[in-house]
Amino acid sequence: MKFNKRFHISILFFLLLFSCSQEKSVNEAKTDLKISLSADSSELILSNIPSYVMDEFKEDSLDVNLWTNFFAVYKDTSDQEMRDFRPALDGTYTIVNGTVRFKPNSVWSSNEYYFARCYTKTLLRKPEDIISVRKINSPGGFIEYKFRAKK
Repeated sequence: MKFNKRFHISILFFLLLFSCSQEKSVNEAKTDLKISLSADSSELILSNIPSYVMDEFKEDSLDVNLWTNFFAVYKDTSDQEMRDFRPALDGTYTIVNGTVRFKPNSVWSSNEYYFARCYTKTLLRKPEDIISVRKINSPGGFIEYKFRAKK
């Protein structure tokens, strides 16, 4: 792996570490990222991902734990305070035609609500931006998509 790639991966790792803070993140995104349910309700689709991020995804094989650090799906709960403590659902992440797709290990229940979050704070920062600003944490947060599978 080239030095440049190692540098980007190490910066991404530090971003992931420092993004976990006690402050509540702002629920806003600075991108056109879009989360949607596939036509047959079998997968979630994350689209409009910047090309530099997609290039990194294609070059590196990520395990499920790394995927859930910036794109995760959860069962919803009526208790708003507990939403941030829900475990991410197990599933498979694939890259298809410039999109990231999440397929759960078990079929979505049509009686349950789910929500997906893409943590844009860690996903959309370029290492060059961090160096120029000299700050790891930045405004951003996540985008969220709440859904229920079709019957």
